[in-house]
Amino acid sequence: MVGLAQTQSNEITRACLSRSGRATVRCPFCDKRHYTAVPKHLHNKPVRAKCECGRSFPVLFDSRGYYRKEVRLTGEYWNAFGKKDFVTVTSLSLTGAGLSTGRSKPIAMVGETVQLRFLLDDEHGTWIKVKAVVKRAAGNQLGVEFVGLQGHEQKCIGFYLMP
Repeated sequence: MVGLAQTQSNEITRACLSRSGRATVRCPFCDKRHYTAVPKHLHNKPVRAKCECGRSFPVLFDSRGYYRKEVRLTGEYWNAFGKKDFVTVTSLSLTGAGLSTGRSKPIAMVGETVQLRFLLDDEHGTWIKVKAVVKRAAGNQLGVEFVGLQGHEQKCIGFYLMP
């Protein structure tokens, strides 16, 4: 089912990989599900898949441990010295988030622990407050991993991420 032709299409179907490197791909045209082993060199790369219905479509085999949702959530973070900056949470998973900071140079560097607070756009207007470690920094973009997320915040994020 999987071809090696690279694609630049914006309508990419995401398929989550299991730890064994297998994925279920749903054809967006006929809804047929295909179960396939995915070679490691195709992980996290867009490829073109062809269904038995004869149609082809782009697929990204996502090897992340948890589902990640693209969002636009308002928030703020502050470093260990109490310096604060506003952020937009651009992606969210159960274990971390992608942030766009209000400054051209973030107030935290890779490896630092920050406090993060952001507002879910759910029906309750839930505030999430969590410690996070900066894992990636490029320009005004940060990637953070939550530290010790549990209880109420974990449940709220889990429900928020449900399709």
